[in-house]
Amino acid sequence: MRTPRFLALALSLPLLALAITGCMSSDSGASGFGTGPSGAGDFGATQGGIQDMTFARDTVNAGRVPPAEAFVVEAMFSEHDLPLDGETCTTLLCLRAAIGVAPNEANEPSAWVQVGMSSTVDPDTFERPTLSLVAVVDVSGSMGWGYGENGTPAGLSKALLTQVSERLGEGDRFSIVTYGSSSRVHLSPVSASDHERIAGAIGSLSENGSTNMEAGLKLGYEVAADEIGRAERVRLMLFTDVQPNVGSTTASEFERLVQEGAEGGAGLTVFAVGLGLNPDVLRGMSQIRNANAFSLTDPEHVSALMEDSWPWMVSPIAHDLVLQATASDGFVVAEGFGFPESTLEEASLSVSTVFLSRRRGALLLRIRPENAAAFDALSVQVSLEYQTIDGEPREEAFTKDFSTFTEDVSFEQAGVHKTVALARLVSGMKRAAETYGIDRDTAVSVLQEAHLQFEETLDTLDDPALERERAFSADLLQLMREGASQESFYGGF
Repeated sequence: MRTPRFLALALSLPLLALAITGCMSSDSGASGFGTGPSGAGDFGATQGGIQDMTFARDTVNAGRVPPAEAFVVEAMFSEHDLPLDGETCTTLLCLRAAIGVAPNEANEPSAWVQVGMSSTVDPDTFERPTLSLVAVVDVSGSMGWGYGENGTPAGLSKALLTQVSERLGEGDRFSIVTYGSSSRVHLSPVSASDHERIAGAIGSLSENGSTNMEAGLKLGYEVAADEIGRAERVRLMLFTDVQPNVGSTTASEFERLVQEGAEGGAGLTVFAVGLGLNPDVLRGMSQIRNANAFSLTDPEHVSALMEDSWPWMVSPIAHDLVLQATASDGFVVAEGFGFPESTLEEASLSVSTVFLSRRRGALLLRIRPENAAAFDALSVQVSLEYQTIDGEPREEAFTKDFSTFTEDVSFEQAGVHKTVALARLVSGMKRAAETYGIDRDTAVSVLQEAHLQFEETLDTLDDPALERERAFSADLLQLMREGASQESFYGGF
């Protein structure tokens, strides 16, 4: 028993049919789950994938250098409100564009195009579709079910299960599948109104050996398949420390499994609990269509997360948006940021899902000059195509002209400045973490440059939320200077 502990861009979007009647909404800025949009009259929308930087932050707080895979740009974007001003939107998904010029984290001359995402949904009158939730719960030894539950992955899972079940309503259904050395249906699907039975099932969860996450997910998807048609939406929620050691153990294997489940009609939300998780496997699962992921390491995170992200975490509004970007002669679309499942290949990037969110999201392009071309000669054409849930095709297009950009650093809107600053910082942190185990001095130099660049941003942007990121990078820089360990926490609390 183990002891506890990333031009043309393809983003396709069928839009979810949303009922508008009465429901609730509340804001929270606690425990890293940021405040909602303000001032522009839009509600938020963000890409799927990993939704927070909790794993990286708390690894640093615990005195260790996170692995490079923990530094995820779209996760940082999802923690911040990144609004763009523009024409009034009348469609469910609102897309706007704005531009800027500033060097990247390696101080290479760069132009930037941000595509902002928001929604016309009114959070005060939104009513989500009914849900059948299949909770797939890791009861292996590494979760800490036998070590007392306060603060352990087991305790975090139990608190999450309770809060999720208590937020379900009429027409919703709930079930539990457990996995460890074996997998079983711990609670067959019941009405979410059967509070006593659900609470009893959650309370009776106990340890069961090793970690066959593959078997647990397969059984969960079998239960989900039987639930299709019994509620308007079916979703698995996986509660795990993301350390499979029996059956499939690699990211690609779980990507395939989750993809098959999504094709069958079931979405996935992963709750990654504790500091021992495997970030490759977590990102592999969360980048699939209709999937997202949240990380939690502290009991205080549970209520903050649920207040901030429910019911938005289970409310996708778009899939598979296709975006094409073409730069004028002398310039190249070099990078995309905020695209969970893509790297730049044949001028193509993708986002499989857009969810409702308290914060307005961002997709970001970096354009580099060839042969020292001046940015005031740059023009970028951006076109987007997507489909509604009824299969109706829609198109939007933007042309962004940089002719007025004659300075080395200039932004059309403050939102672009903030988005670029965050992308540069996370990119610098990731490059430093990649180098740290090989050449510590170079890693320190890379991160020090990114940190100083970010501090310069704070001199021009009046945004208190950015102070937290300055402190985050400063703490990581200090750990690297001290030679802190970059080994995994897995293997002991």
